[in-house]
Amino acid sequence: MNVLSHVRPGDELAATRIYAEALIQKLRPFFGTADAAAEFLAPHLQRDRGVSAVIGDRIVGIAGYRLDGHGLFEPKWRHFRERFSVLGTAIRVAGLALLEKEEDEDVMAMDGIAVTQEARGAGVGRALLGEILAIARRAGKRAVRLDVIDTNPRAKALYLRCGFVEEGRRRLDLLRPVFGFTTVTTMRHHLNDTAAGA
Repeated sequence: MNVLSHVRPGDELAATRIYAEALIQKLRPFFGTADAAAEFLAPHLQRDRGVSAVIGDRIVGIAGYRLDGHGLFEPKWRHFRERFSVLGTAIRVAGLALLEKEEDEDVMAMDGIAVTQEARGAGVGRALLGEILAIARRAGKRAVRLDVIDTNPRAKALYLRCGFVEEGRRRLDLLRPVFGFTTVTTMRHHLNDTAAGA
């Protein structure tokens, strides 16, 4: 397995499909299906804000992050308007903004992590996180932050094994019917720690 500090040219759609399938619970309210989400988001993938894992010649995992004001996907209002009505665009832009991570001078925020079903359990997630932590160190950050939903205990267990610690929880309550999950846990990896995966 090779872990790259970017997404290779030509892998945009495959990477976005992996991402959309893994994060469909968050994306379903806006796109309906993983295929629809991937088709819309792929042209807006920022290759230099995604770490990818490749086995043979096939991408099997991706992790995104925000740095210097840019994240993994950056569709603009006009891109939504090409596909949706004004109201549909407003709902999607506002809703997706709820999922965005605020940037911090000292902390790099992750934009999600996804591994294909067949590659799970092979250390791909750990390798992607290791590269994310290395990028954050090179950028002079003191920590990496991410959010994990209560319906994804497998991801939370991976983050804990890789040295992330729980920082806080927030309840969605009114938005639970929209997203299908109740609680979001914020986790942080302090880069001066020597925990596993660092």
